[in-house]
Amino acid sequence: MDKAVAQALRYNLRYAGHPAGEQHLTLEPRRDGLRVVLEANVELPLPKTRQRWESELDREGLPRRYRERVEGNGTRLMEVEFSLEDGQVTVSQGKDDFALPYLTPMHDPLSLILSIGRLEIEVGQVEKFNLVGGRAYVERLPDQTMQERTVRVYRLRPGLSLLYFDQEGYPVRLTQKVGEHVFEADLVQVQRLEAHQRLQLLEPAQEPSRPRATGARVVSGEPTNGASGRRRRRRRRYY
Repeated sequence: MDKAVAQALRYNLRYAGHPAGEQHLTLEPRRDGLRVVLEANVELPLPKTRQRWESELDREGLPRRYRERVEGNGTRLMEVEFSLEDGQVTVSQGKDDFALPYLTPMHDPLSLILSIGRLEIEVGQVEKFNLVGGRAYVERLPDQTMQERTVRVYRLRPGLSLLYFDQEGYPVRLTQKVGEHVFEADLVQVQRLEAHQRLQLLEPAQEPSRPRATGARVVSGEPTNGASGRRRRRRRRYY
């Protein structure tokens, strides 16, 4: 995956074999790293939800800031700031803030997916990632063939998720057990973005800013066809 090019990945969602919505994963290179946004309209399982996850990554692929908004049966908001300089991770949820010691590199859900795509481990090996509030264990499974191409497969625990990456490092399929059924996301298109498209796709709706708390509760311990001069957009389709 070329992270020097702004691009949008479109996925079809299915739950228990039924259409369940659509999601877009957008990558925007920055001089100091990468901005990643995942937006999804999920129709199944009920209740229907609208989700927006956003992560700002440094050049090493580690998050500096992560935001999450989920609208469905109510609205859930979360923001996380990762500060190596201060040795602290601050988590804001509604009116509550708390802090964790930043002892080792930590990931959010989006940076985790991109990091797994870069893993170079053998079949059967397991890699551990630290997350806010816990850990994730990633096991390399035997490669599989999907639509006449070889993909790398990883199992993510906890959560019983499977992640499939093509040889270019694109996450082409993600599955997760939800209740008694399986939730699936399948990549159907990769589109290179021009400057005006980046603004349209990446700018979130304006929300009133919440005053930050003057101090955060500290939790000790281990972190649980146009004109000829116009450049044509490149699309990669997956069917």
